[in-house]
This record gives sequence, C-alpha cells and structure tokens, in this order.
Amino acid sequence: MHVRMNMLAGDPARLDEATRYLEGTVRPDVEAQHGNRGLACATNADLGICVVASYWDTLDAMTASEQAVQVSRKESAELLRGTVTVEHYEVPAFVRRRRPSEGAGIRLARFDCAPASIDAVIEEFRNSSVPALTDMPGLCSAHMTADRATGRGMVITAWEDMNALAASRPATARLRADAAAVTHAQVRSVDEYKLVFSSVREGDTRSLIERDIQLWNARDREAWMAGFDLDRLEVQAPGGLRLTGREAAETTWNMWNEAFPDNRLEIIAIHADDRGGVHEGRAIGTHTGTLRGPAGEIAATGRAAELRFTGVYEFEEGKITSFHLYFDQAELFTQLGTAAGSL
Repeated sequence: MHVRMNMLAGDPARLDEATRYLEGTVRPDVEAQHGNRGLACATNADLGICVVASYWDTLDAMTASEQAVQVSRKESAELLRGTVTVEHYEVPAFVRRRRPSEGAGIRLARFDCAPASIDAVIEEFRNSSVPALTDMPGLCSAHMTADRATGRGMVITAWEDMNALAASRPATARLRADAAAVTHAQVRSVDEYKLVFSSVREGDTRSLIERDIQLWNARDREAWMAGFDLDRLEVQAPGGLRLTGREAAETTWNMWNEAFPDNRLEIIAIHADDRGGVHEGRAIGTHTGTLRGPAGEIAATGRAAELRFTGVYEFEEGKITSFHLYFDQAELFTQLGTAAGSL
C-alpha cells in the first residue's frame, strides 16, 4: 500500500469551508480513481493546518492519479488561502483495532534514519511498537509510512477521541524514545490533529479479516454478510459442518449467536498474504441459548466458555469465498458440562 500526504496550511477561519470541499467534491473524485483505497482528512483548527492522505493499492496507481488530483489540490489551497506540500510514501506496516470515527485524535510523528537502516526501523515498529500500541487504551489504528530512498517516514496513530489521544502522550513518548535508542532513528516532530473524515477502505486481506471480526462483535449481521461472496462461499467447521452459499453464512451466524448471545471474538494474531489469511483467536461467551449442530442440539447450560480457535480465510475481489473453522470440540463440551459427541 502507498499513501500521498497533502499538508495544507492556511487561514484557520477558512478551514471549515475547505474541509467541506474536500469531503463533498475531492473525496468522490479521488475514490473514483483506479487503485484508490480512500481518503482521510485531519485538521488542527487553531493553526489552520489540514492533512489530507490518499491511500493506494500500488505505487503505479498512485503515480497514475497525480495529474487527476492537481486541480483539486490547487483549489483546496486557494480555499484555505494557504499553501500545500505533497509527500509520497510506502506503507510497510499497518494495524487496526477498530475504524476511527469523526472526532478521533490523530498523532503524526516524523522520523529520519539512514536509508540503509529503514528495514530495521520497520521491523522494530512491527515487532515492538505495534504490540505495545495495541495494548494501550483507546487506540484505533497505527501505521508507518516510509521513503526508502531518503530514510524519512512517519508513524501515524488514531485514537478514539481527543481525550484518549491526550492520555496516550506519556506512554507513546516512552515508546518513541525506546525505538530511537534501538534503531538510532531521530524523531523530528510530533503533531496532533482531529479527524474530520476517513473513507479508507480495507483492501488487504489482514484488514478484511479484522473487519470481519469487528462486524461480528458489533452484531451487524447485514454488514457482516456483505463481506462474503454468497455465490461462491464454502464453509467448514468441526462436527461435520459443510455448507455453501448464503446458507453457509446464515447458519454460521445463527448457530453461534443464538447459543452464545453475548459472545465476543478476540484477535490473538493474524497471518495474511495476497490470497487469504489465518486468524488465531479467542471466543468468549455464555451458553444461554440452544447450540444447534449437524449432529444434534445442546440446550442452554448457562455456563461461560472461553475457547481458542483458528479461522482460515480465502478471498477473491475483496470478498470471503472460503472459511474453515478449527477448534477443540472436546474442550468446548467439557466447559459446557456435556458429553463429547453430543453436537
């Protein structure tokens, strides 16, 4: 994934007019470009600064769009009565716990390192910074941008609101200091903004899996179903469950949400490539409804259950075409106090 960062600076009194133009006119035009993954806009209202980031599947797609966005970029700067600078980056690391909403707090930390060290900086972010960030209260997402030729980049984090952003300052400052000590990168600046809008779509398989889990936990059945290719879907699960098409998605949803109405899925790890991915997770819930399986039913026991599982996904054109679920049935039966093989 790649990103084009447009940094606009102008009259704070004209910021609202400029962001309305960006969301109403620029956003649909940019999203219509081939290979675009959406647009995000954040502002510092006191200083009249507006950051507009457009995300792209490939460098070629971002480059091909450059001429198409030049007019709207110029008009945005004129509306703000200010200036605009443009930067282009690769996005080598991205993690999302939930989609940030309007009003979310955004922190942008710039760093420099020797170009030969950029891979080490990226690995340090992935291996140390990401786990630490995802443990922090209020984090929505975090990603790194990098220019391999210059060694420059940014770490961009999104927080639930401005209060969560403020509360995270001490911990993230320590994290930056620790990372700089290990990689010898230099932190050049740290800036904070409020999110105006974000239409950045989940296009990579890791983000699609995260979205699937998010919608399941939100009980948004319609949106969850929309993530599947219902004409080609194939689902397998323990107990001999083998289903296809719409029936596969509907049965999966009904089976678990009827039996465990308060269930929640947690992400332990996601391993993904271009075709699909594997989700190592934890399911937690209370058995207050009938659990219906291919071999029979288990009446509500009222018992709490916590189960490790693995889900294997395949995608085509951004839709789930195959989902295989694996978990220890014997462990589930033990926690529910029922005989093995009763489902």
